[in-house]
Amino acid sequence: MSIIIIVIILLVLVFLWYMWFLQKKNAGVLNSYKDNITNLKEDRFKDKIIKIEDMNLTGSSSERFVSVKKEYYQQLNEVVPDISTEMRKAEYKNTQFKVFGASKLLKEIDGEMSNVETKFGKLEADLDNLSNSDEQNSLRRDELHKGYQLLRKQVLTQSFDYGSAADNLEDELSEVATLLDEEETSTKDGDHLEASQFLDDARVKIALITDQLKVIEPLHRELNEIFPGQVEEINDVYQKLLNQQFKFNDNIADLINDVQEKMIKSDNALGELNFDETSNLNDKIKANIENLYDILTLEVEAKRSVLKQQKPVLDYINHANYQHNKLERRMQELEEHYILKSSDKTSIEDNRKELIDLRESYDQDVQDIADKKVIYSQAEVTFKDIIEKLDRIEEEEKSVNESLNQMISSEKIAVNSVDQYAKRLEIQKKIVEQLRLNGLPDYYLDYFYMVYDEINKLYDELNSKQVNMEDISKQVIVAQEDLENLVQKTTELKQQVKLAEKLIQYANRYGNHDDEFKDQLERSRSIFDNEYDYNKAVEIISKELERVEPGSVERIKETINA
Repeated sequence: MSIIIIVIILLVLVFLWYMWFLQKKNAGVLNSYKDNITNLKEDRFKDKIIKIEDMNLTGSSSERFVSVKKEYYQQLNEVVPDISTEMRKAEYKNTQFKVFGASKLLKEIDGEMSNVETKFGKLEADLDNLSNSDEQNSLRRDELHKGYQLLRKQVLTQSFDYGSAADNLEDELSEVATLLDEEETSTKDGDHLEASQFLDDARVKIALITDQLKVIEPLHRELNEIFPGQVEEINDVYQKLLNQQFKFNDNIADLINDVQEKMIKSDNALGELNFDETSNLNDKIKANIENLYDILTLEVEAKRSVLKQQKPVLDYINHANYQHNKLERRMQELEEHYILKSSDKTSIEDNRKELIDLRESYDQDVQDIADKKVIYSQAEVTFKDIIEKLDRIEEEEKSVNESLNQMISSEKIAVNSVDQYAKRLEIQKKIVEQLRLNGLPDYYLDYFYMVYDEINKLYDELNSKQVNMEDISKQVIVAQEDLENLVQKTTELKQQVKLAEKLIQYANRYGNHDDEFKDQLERSRSIFDNEYDYNKAVEIISKELERVEPGSVERIKETINA
């Protein structure tokens, strides 16, 4: 219990000490604020106000002074006393140990004093501006008058550099002069703020004119010097080319007139100081002039090219016709013995017609050149087109010629192949004959005669009046595959016959084994001799031999395979 009492006493003592500490702190703050409020109460701008009053300001300057003066005395006579009252309240609370309330009030007072100091700073700046406005205006006035005089001299003495814009520039300079005169009047009347505004307007106007001069000079130079010289040069070249009887796709005279009309419009826009319009028109004029240069240059260079290519193109046409006729004759000769590809015949026929058209187009251009009617750039395009088409025709006809060579070569290969097939078929026949059989299975005979017919058909087609090598080549491939199958079937037949003979011969030793074996042996022999079904004969006798002597069939097969 005693410990609790001690703790409570200690807490009370700490709280009392803290309250005392805050009271002392607030008192220190109040003392510093008293010094500040004393400074704020002083009529610090009294001398400045008296000086400005002696300047006898008028107009907006006087209105501004009255407003600043009123604001100043309002702060000095109303706001500052109110702050003093608040400080006394804070001091009373602090002595009554209402330290937290006093602390809060002191913070508010600090903010209010800061606001007053800020306003006093702004008001002092406004008073200084009013006090020094005449002096500042005087310095700016002298500077702007010098700038105006220099600009006026430049515009008057170099008016030829500004062309149609010179009149409007002089009007703008007159506006500057008017602004300077109005500034002087406002200064004499004591309205220095209004005078300052006139000076600001004059400064902006002078800067604008200075910038305009930088823009006008290059634009006027293009319109007055560069473009006229280029148009004159183009017109001279055009007249010379007309005298040489050049022809053009475009109406050059109209294009030149269009450029000249744009130059007049651009100059008018420049006179009105419409720089965007002038710049856009000048860009179009540049593009049009470049186009005119390109057109004239194109025709001059095209003439050189056409005259240079005239004979080579003719030679190429003659060469292409010669090669085409040679190929056409060869195809006619080959067609007596071969059926040619329809695609090759169509290609050659189309090329013949196109060669005629190309020669007619060439002859027309040459005639137009002779008659001075040709547009050389068009003739150049025509010659280029002729060369490209002749290149294509040459490639196509090379391909056709190679196809013909391949056809002839294919015939020799086909004849050799068919001869080999016939020999191999004869070998298969002899192999079967050597077996000395009573007959052959139907499936083998059918396949053998099918291959036989295919080979005979190939012989017939190769010996026909017109050979279709495209079809024969396909048949040769089919015949080769069928012959390979026949060889395989012959090998299989031979093996089955030998196996059947061995098995029947071996089975004879068991002929009296039992009636069943004897019957099946006779049946197998009958099928072998009369039905020619050697697979079935092997199947029947193999089953009986395995019954009486297991493993014997496999052993006999091994002797045959060996």
